[in-house]
Amino acid sequence: MIRNRHLIILGTVAGILSALTVFLAATDRWKGTDSPAAGKYLLQGFNPEKVYGIQIVSSQYAIQFKRFGDSFVITTRYGYPASNEKMNEHLGLLTEIQSVEKVTSQKQNHESLGVTVDQGATVIRLFDEVDRKMAGIVIGKRSEGAPGKYIRLEDDDTVYISSKVIPPISFAYTDYIQKQLFSANPNEYSKLSVSTNPDQYTIDIRDGGGFLSSLPRGARQDEQRIDEILAASLDLKIKNAFKKEDLKDLRFDTKLQLTKRDRTTYQIDFAEKGDRCYMKAAAEYSKPAGEIIIYKNEPQHSLKTKESLLLARDRAVAFNKAHEKWVYEVDPRYRQILLTSQTKLVKK
Repeated sequence: MIRNRHLIILGTVAGILSALTVFLAATDRWKGTDSPAAGKYLLQGFNPEKVYGIQIVSSQYAIQFKRFGDSFVITTRYGYPASNEKMNEHLGLLTEIQSVEKVTSQKQNHESLGVTVDQGATVIRLFDEVDRKMAGIVIGKRSEGAPGKYIRLEDDDTVYISSKVIPPISFAYTDYIQKQLFSANPNEYSKLSVSTNPDQYTIDIRDGGGFLSSLPRGARQDEQRIDEILAASLDLKIKNAFKKEDLKDLRFDTKLQLTKRDRTTYQIDFAEKGDRCYMKAAAEYSKPAGEIIIYKNEPQHSLKTKESLLLARDRAVAFNKAHEKWVYEVDPRYRQILLTSQTKLVKK
């Protein structure tokens, strides 16, 4: 028999970069020393799997990312984890930039086309594992009479028009993070509990709806308030992230527990300071009694059940690793909606 082994080996989130190679040649390093021809990708022959650093700068703003393993962190925001999905979208945008027409090779024309930093250009630099610049893309003004923008490689004076509109590149770190920390699907949860000393209440979750765990005989629950609490609890989105050590004086006096059907419980603690609201988050996995043992020739349905338990355990560990160092700012309305009592949720 095999003890505590995963039934399947789950790869890490490698989609962050590997999906992009559909656009590019998979060379070990970029050899794009010559100017790209019109109608070609600006980063012709570039391999995004070699990108370990990204720097985005303008005359006023800057944001930087560093890759560790299969994920990026935002080095200009305490090393907070960037969303794999967001980074994948960003790198996909860069690698899809295609030139449609050559405009000029004369440096003196750069200013009028907006492909210099002091004239409003955005420069995106890509670095390898040893922080050596691999490429820099300069995005300038919107071209006249064409859908794209003026673009060039940072180390090349040749300017092109991009084949498509390039959307504005954000410098706000919150546009590169996962704002919802856990699933908002009510069918994944069995109950929520709220404690706001001295009040507390529990709502059971069934078929996507909320039901007070205990009701006096002849009473009925306030459906609107129950629905409001359930929706707010599952819709938590962060506005800002701070290191815990920088907000040591917060008093977390409102506690929300969300229990999932996979035996994971999220503990969300809220604190208020002035007109701002903060929260911290942790996950706890409640394993079944005894060890999870996988037997030879075990039925498929039993294997799937054990697999789901092992995956839930791993997700809880990963959740705590990602969030244990952080305190998040959220909209104060979330905490205000939770501030009630069992008696106020009952209609007679």
